[in-house]
Amino acid sequence: MIFGRIKCYFQSRGYGYIEDFSGREVYFYYTSVEGAAPCDIVNGASVCFEVISTGIGLEAQHVKISNML
Repeated sequence: MIFGRIKCYFQSRGYGYIEDFSGREVYFYYTSVEGAAPCDIVNGASVCFEVISTGIGLEAQHVKISNML
């Protein structure tokens, strides 16, 4: 698992970006956040996640918000 924080989340569009602790930005879609409703996803929240490489870049999967672990 990789640790980081939600850098920005666009609730109306259902996606955002996570910044890991090395400064790398990773795209995520709200359906990748486990055990959370879209309204639980807030900028600055600490998260852990896995990364996959897609045709358009890196994508976070199995995202868990720290206070929901």
